[in-house]
Amino acid sequence: MVIRVLPSGSKEAFYRYRVKDRDTLLSLGRYGDGRTLADLRQQYRTHRDLQERTGDVKGHLKAEERRQEIEARKGTLRQLLEKYAAALHDAEKVSAAEVAAIFKRRVFDPFPKLASAKASEIEPGDIQRILARMVKEGIKRQVNVTRSYLRAAFQWGGKMDHDPRTVATDGVLFGLKTNPVVQIPRILEYERAGDRALSADELRAYWFELEKLPTSQKATLRFNLALGCQRPTQLLRADWKAFSFTDNVLTLRDSKGRGAVREHRLPLTEFALAQLAPLQASNPTIPFSSDGKRPLALETLSVAVRDTSTILVRDKQIQPFQLRDLRRTAETMLQQLGIDREVRAHLLSHGRAQGVQGKHYERYDFLKEKRIALEKWADHLNRIIDPTAAQVIPLRAA
Repeated sequence: MVIRVLPSGSKEAFYRYRVKDRDTLLSLGRYGDGRTLADLRQQYRTHRDLQERTGDVKGHLKAEERRQEIEARKGTLRQLLEKYAAALHDAEKVSAAEVAAIFKRRVFDPFPKLASAKASEIEPGDIQRILARMVKEGIKRQVNVTRSYLRAAFQWGGKMDHDPRTVATDGVLFGLKTNPVVQIPRILEYERAGDRALSADELRAYWFELEKLPTSQKATLRFNLALGCQRPTQLLRADWKAFSFTDNVLTLRDSKGRGAVREHRLPLTEFALAQLAPLQASNPTIPFSSDGKRPLALETLSVAVRDTSTILVRDKQIQPFQLRDLRRTAETMLQQLGIDREVRAHLLSHGRAQGVQGKHYERYDFLKEKRIALEKWADHLNRIIDPTAAQVIPLRAA
């Protein structure tokens, strides 16, 4: 240990050691600034022992300081998932709102301690707990969806750690060495295509049970049913600009599959407009919203339908159903009404023409045929909702 007397008269202690035949001084602090000689000697012994173990105590301390700095910057699981959802939003990905909603409902709310843990400390067992909780609740398809989003978030975080922009801005690092979701298998049983379609009586019970939901959810689900059950992700993205009340047409953006986004035009029947009216009255900014600021999440509607199903299973002893079963129900009933297969395909936006001919020449949007189909569908729904109100048509006199 070396003591240096400064011009001010204060004394500073140093630990002197040799590295590659060169003397190196490492400050131990000033004597008298709340530090006794015994304190300095103890620090000297600590540094000396560290030098014997590492060969370069100064280099070791700098590396340790850097390690602690990186450790302090390591983000939590919550930060990782929120940043991933924000990145999807910035990239204008269709799934952004759904991803954020699923992370909140399936991770942040039920597992607050886990969400506060360092993302680098998350293990496969933690992911297993998240998904197992959903399985216990009777959730099926969304288990695999949640797994997929979690896996993508960890994969994104690993890439962000090596992005020069993250380092340059002293941004949050996650220190991910592995992806803990990879070891969790998909549940193939939950991927099988369903065949559940509601009967007329079940659909009537569903319609009236929706009355208990908040206006935004009830009206959105009823409006979509009036449209023949369009894909909820497409519907929820629509704003009021997508509506033309001059010719009563709603234009959705169909981005399913590969290729450019297509316009999917839907006629608005009087029945559909009646279901839309509560949303027009309560949501002047965007139609399908609970707060007027952001669209409803697909997760919100899925939960609403599942909860409604649970009540009907208990009270009406029917078989459980999910949001996607309503679309199958609508198509089944449209077929029973005699709606042509090609018209149904265009109405439900799963009839893309293939090849050069379809790409360049088949521009007809079937709007007239869609309107006829939805008018028949509206009459059918009215008869289901109120069987006693079936219109009686008098016979003509001979």
